[in-house]
Order: sequence, then C-alpha cells, then structure tokens
Amino acid sequence: MNEPTMITTIAGAVAAMSLRNLVHCALALALTFAGLAAIYLQLGAQFVGFAQILVYVGAVAILIVFAIMLTRSSEPTEQSVFSTSWLWGFLVAVVVFGVLAWTIVKSAASQREPASVAEATVK
Repeated sequence: MNEPTMITTIAGAVAAMSLRNLVHCALALALTFAGLAAIYLQLGAQFVGFAQILVYVGAVAILIVFAIMLTRSSEPTEQSVFSTSWLWGFLVAVVVFGVLAWTIVKSAASQREPASVAEATVK
C-alpha cells in the first residue's frame, strides 16, 4: 500500500475531527473519503473504490458542504482554529485504536494463512 495515500487519509481524518470551521471539516472529510477510495483501489477492490468515490465523495460529502453553507448565518464569528477539547478526543481515539488493534492481532482470523487471490475486476 502506498504510504502517502495513508498519510493523506489519516491527516484528512484528523483535520475533520480537530478543525473548528464546519466547511473546513466537511472538506477534510471529503479528502478522507477520497483517500479511502484510493486505498481500496490500491488493494485491488475496484468496485468498492469506485463506489466510495461516487457515493461518499460525490454525494455525501458535497451534500454536507451544501447543507452547511446554506444553513449558516451571514454574521461573522471569531473562533479559534482548534477545539479546546482536542486532547480528550485524541486520548479517546488512541484508546479505541489500541483496543481495536489488540483485538485484531489476537483474533483467530489474523492467525490463518491468506487465501489465494482470485483475479476479479470491475469487468
């Protein structure tokens, strides 16, 4: 798997969680969805990758951006760039990631030999 793709996806997810401006959060979420689609395509899951692009990047993320832009008031508000509770969110995310990683590593499914890869394409 391509490391810049993973770094971009993770950076987009972190930005979507930590930025205070809703439009910036929605655009970072769209970047995360696009990164996930690129990861799916690199793993050989063409259908899932293209469905991710069409459904999430093309529809859901754009719908969120339009909903935010149409429902916002026109008066400017002064906000800091990052939320004040970002440390708690980061700690919870690290704990959840640790529990999930430990569960996956200790799972019986991760101990088995991988099956032979069948050549499947979108065709």
